[in-house]
Amino acid sequence: MPIEPVTGEPPIPVDSPEDVAVLVEHLARGDRDPAWLGDHFAYLAGTRPQWFQPYQEQVVDGLLERFEVAFDDQCQLLAGAPDACVQTLARRLRDSQDFHDALALSAIGTGAALTAIAEDVRNGGDREIYEDSGIRIPSTGPAEPRFSPHRRAVFLEPGDFPDAEHPVGLPIDRVVADPSSSPVVWHYLSLRLADVPGLPAWPAERAHLAAPASTGRWTVFAESGADGRYHGEQVVDEDEPDDDEFTDEPDFGRGRVLLRPYGPDLVYSNGHVHTTPGLVGTAGGPPIGLYPNPSCPSCKRLMFHAVTVSSMVREHGDGPRSLYLCEDCQTVAMTATGWN
Repeated sequence: MPIEPVTGEPPIPVDSPEDVAVLVEHLARGDRDPAWLGDHFAYLAGTRPQWFQPYQEQVVDGLLERFEVAFDDQCQLLAGAPDACVQTLARRLRDSQDFHDALALSAIGTGAALTAIAEDVRNGGDREIYEDSGIRIPSTGPAEPRFSPHRRAVFLEPGDFPDAEHPVGLPIDRVVADPSSSPVVWHYLSLRLADVPGLPAWPAERAHLAAPASTGRWTVFAESGADGRYHGEQVVDEDEPDDDEFTDEPDFGRGRVLLRPYGPDLVYSNGHVHTTPGLVGTAGGPPIGLYPNPSCPSCKRLMFHAVTVSSMVREHGDGPRSLYLCEDCQTVAMTATGWN
C-alpha cells in the first residue's frame, strides 16, 4: 500500500469519502497517533484532496493542533476553505500568535485569507512564518503566494539523454555564459518551466539549478539571458569555503529527471513522499519552509519557488537544493541547505 506510516502501525484504506470520515473521526477523538493520521492525510492530499472539503471547517475550528500535516499537503487539503475558516483563524491570531493558525491561513490561499495574512503581519504578527512558507507580504495590499499550488514529483533516470527535456549534468558552458570566471562549477538539473503549471513567465525555456565548488550551505544569484545561460553569478551566504580543490568528475551522474503528478503510485511516509523509489524532489508547490527564502537582490521581492531536490540528484554536497525565480528582474537564486 502506498501509505507507510512512520509509526509502524498498519494503514487503513483511504479509498472513499467514507474512509476520510473515519480519519477525521479519529482526529477528533484523539485516539490515533497524529503522525499515523498525518501519513493518511498526506496520501489524501496527493490523490483526492477534494474529499477533505467537507471537513475543512471542523478541522480549522478545533483540530489543528493534532493535524500533523506538512504545509505543502495542507495547501491541497485546505485550499479554498470557506471565509468562515479565515475569520476563525484571523480571530485566533489576533488573540494569540500560533504557527498552526498562520500556516492554515496560508494554505487556504483565497483572497480573504491573503488579506487576513497581510493584516496579521501589519498588526504585529510573525512575518517570518509566512515568508519561510513562501508567502510575501507587501507594504500594501494582500499577501502574495510565491509558489505554484501545482506539484510534480521529480524522478531521476541516470543515463545519456542528449535531448532530455529536464537534463541532469550538463556541461557548465551550457549553464553559464562565461565558465572561466564563474563560481558555478556543477550542474544539478535544468527544468523546463512550462511543464510545471503555475510557474511564472520566463525569458528562456529552462532554468538551471547549479552549484559552486562548496559542499556546504550557499546561495547563488544570477541573471538569465534569453538563451537560458546565466551571467553575473554571485555567491552569498556561503559556509566557510572548502580548503580542498574542486575535484568532482564532470561526467559523473548524468541523466535526466522526469516530472509526474502526485498520485497513488508515490509512497507516503513520515509526512512526505521522499521514500518513493527514484524520487529526488518536487517541482512546484511551496518551499520546504525550514529556512529563510531568498529575496531578489534587485527589487527585494520574495522569489518564486520553482523546484527543490535532494543533492542526490547529482551528488555534490548533502542536503536540499532549491531554485527560485524573480520573473520581473529575470534573476534566479540557487540555494543549498542542510537536512533538518
